[in-house]
Amino acid sequence: MELKKPEFIMFDYGQTLVKEGGYDGAAGFDSILRYASANPMGVTGAELQAEEEKLNEELGRFNPATRHKRLLETPEESVNRYLFAKFGVEFPSDCDLRDLEPIFWEAANPYEPCEGIGEVMTFLKEEGIRTCVVSNLSFCGRTLEKRIYNAIPEADFAFVISSCDYLFRKPSRHIFEAALGKAGVTAEKVWFCGDQFIPDMQGSAAVGITPVWYKGNLRYDSECRLREGIEIYHWSELIDLIKSIG
Repeated sequence: MELKKPEFIMFDYGQTLVKEGGYDGAAGFDSILRYASANPMGVTGAELQAEEEKLNEELGRFNPATRHKRLLETPEESVNRYLFAKFGVEFPSDCDLRDLEPIFWEAANPYEPCEGIGEVMTFLKEEGIRTCVVSNLSFCGRTLEKRIYNAIPEADFAFVISSCDYLFRKPSRHIFEAALGKAGVTAEKVWFCGDQFIPDMQGSAAVGITPVWYKGNLRYDSECRLREGIEIYHWSELIDLIKSIG
């Protein structure tokens, strides 16, 4: 495959831009219950998380065996609205549930930038290569954007897409086509960097984008092989590759 210098690079979020640690949903719910104006049943974060896990199983969310088959997103805001209604939890009238998402996420899921990603962002900006984020995520885009810039202040994305706001999840072609339209570029001028084989690599390649498989934090798909595209283990390799293309 003959590589051409990209005009635009799209990035996945989790384990690509940012490395996330263990997830503690009970701690997340406890962090936002503090803002409740009513909790008549005295429901706890652990109880809400247990109820959400039942829902997740019923809806097929977050199942490693089937995660790539779900092409429609379930917004966390909708799940939480149901849970709070079921247990009679209320929040002040001026409280937007989406404003609670960053609080929940901070408490539930520690994170740090992937090694070398700040240097990549600085390099791409200097090269005039525009960037964006396309993530499968049940939190909204403004929550995701806030988290990204907290972790990577060097970033300057043209836009951030969360599947929560766009209905479709990777590997659906629709979310990639939406990103291409917002970027105003054709697929052959774009690279997509991600850590998961099916949603990121196969999904982007299916619409003509060049896939870049970042394996620095690989958790899944270790036995898969990329037919066409680029494989890297550290972000410095992306810088070196683009420099070599000129």
